[in-house]
Amino acid sequence: MAKIKFKFQLKEKLALFIGVLLVASILLSSIISYVNMDRAYSLAISAKRQDYDSKIKAVAESMTGVLSVNHQRYLNGEITMQEALESAEKIIRDTRYNGDGYLWAYTEDGACVVHMDPEIEGTRRYDLTDQEGTYYVRNIIAAGNQSGGGYTDYYTKKPGQEGLFQKRTYTLKFEPYGWYINAGNYAEDIEQAEAAFYKQEASAQAILLAVSFGNAIIGVLIAFFGLKRLTGPLAGVAKRLEQLAAGDAHTPPVPVTKDRDELQTLTQATETLILTIRGIVEDLTRHMGNMAKGDLTTHFTYQYVGDFAPIQESLQQAYLGTAHALSNINTSADMVNSGAAQISDAAQALASGATEQAASVQELSASIATVSGEASHIAESVKQVSESVAKTAAGAEEGQEKMIRLLASMERIKDSSNQINGIADTIQDIAQQTNILALNAAIEAARAGTAGKGFAVVAEEVRNLAGQSAESAKKTAELIKRSMREVDEGLRLAQETRVSTEYASGEISGMQRIMESIAGDVQGQAAAITQITSGMEQISTVVQTNAATAEESSASSEELSAQAAILKDAVSTFKYEDVICSSETTVLLPHTGCDLFGIQG
Repeated sequence: MAKIKFKFQLKEKLALFIGVLLVASILLSSIISYVNMDRAYSLAISAKRQDYDSKIKAVAESMTGVLSVNHQRYLNGEITMQEALESAEKIIRDTRYNGDGYLWAYTEDGACVVHMDPEIEGTRRYDLTDQEGTYYVRNIIAAGNQSGGGYTDYYTKKPGQEGLFQKRTYTLKFEPYGWYINAGNYAEDIEQAEAAFYKQEASAQAILLAVSFGNAIIGVLIAFFGLKRLTGPLAGVAKRLEQLAAGDAHTPPVPVTKDRDELQTLTQATETLILTIRGIVEDLTRHMGNMAKGDLTTHFTYQYVGDFAPIQESLQQAYLGTAHALSNINTSADMVNSGAAQISDAAQALASGATEQAASVQELSASIATVSGEASHIAESVKQVSESVAKTAAGAEEGQEKMIRLLASMERIKDSSNQINGIADTIQDIAQQTNILALNAAIEAARAGTAGKGFAVVAEEVRNLAGQSAESAKKTAELIKRSMREVDEGLRLAQETRVSTEYASGEISGMQRIMESIAGDVQGQAAAITQITSGMEQISTVVQTNAATAEESSASSEELSAQAAILKDAVSTFKYEDVICSSETTVLLPHTGCDLFGIQG
């Protein structure tokens, strides 16, 4: 949805401003009056409430004064105590104030000794509560025990009406009888009085609002019609200046007022401004038309004034500067034409040399590519040899490890042979002992005669077996000793072999490190050759680009020479006077003089 734009005239703006100011003043005054009025009525209502409290307090105090007089009669012997009490009850029961206001009395235990309602008089009401659960009789007695009495708020019945009503009671204790004298007002009566005040306040506020609104309207109308006459001439001035801003310098100015005030000054200044701008526009139009025709020799006849004077100075500088520039352009065109020819020759020579360099670079790049391939092949071969040496080194380490285990096994065999040799010696000793036992058995059998023949045969066999065992043990011992000698020889050869293997493994490890170093160096050389190849390719590209650029520069130089000729022809169409650097020219061209165009006087 398009926004609606409101356009206010000056008089409307002034009227609106004055109206708003007036309305604001009236509104402020009204607010102050309203606040003061509300405060006054609030004070009146508060005073009314205090008046109600003061009345019941005065009634209670007056009643205690009357009761004191009645009690004094008893003290003076005029009446008996019973007569004094009956008189006091009658006084309290019959006393009225504010039309239907009445008094009543309690004792300290909450017994109602005097009341206008016979149903309440004589009852104990100490534990009674109202609708909010408040023990109001206890509070009444507590208020009466205060010095000077006190007020109590509670809900109770109202004579002649149904329901409970809020009531405010003042209690004052009459010490001679121990009675708590009470006088009260119902909140309903107080609220009716307050409602009358509120009604008066609303009426006064309505009157205040109506008067303020009427004053505001009258003030706005007076401001509007009064400003209409003051701002009338401004409308014509604003419209003419708007036309001037739109480029209209030929419409006649507005009439000059004769009020001898700011409006006359404004209309007079508007006329002067329009006539001045009209003269400047006509003069500039004449000069610009001549410049468009190529004539830079027109002289100045119109005098520019005030802040318009720099326009005339700038136009003069434009004349001189343009003439100076055309002169320099003519000279520069000749120089550009000569320089372009020299650049063209140099570009041709540069293009020829660049082409030869490109061919040489391509040949060198091909050679480096061949070397790079061979270096890569060597690096691959060295890598394979390095891997083979690594495998051989691993095998040598494994053989060395097995030789160490073989030496350990032969050591264990030697220990076992020593143990077997000891066992053979033991067997031989057993055979000798057995032979001796068999001999002793044969001797005993001989002694036994016929009874010992069988035993003699057995003893002979045992001796034969002992002899065979001894012989076998002897042969076994010799074989074991021979084996031990062979084991010692094998152990010696195994140790020598282990030493040789350790040496060979160390040499192979050294060879592996050397091969790895060689492989790394060869790979680094291959990478360097690859980088050189890439650099040569870039150099080749640059050389080819330079050759192409040189050819383009040659063509551009020829085009520049042609453009210089065209520029010289174009400058020849202007009509201007030659500018010679002098002190006068420097004054006319303080910022764009001869120094700017490079001419020295």
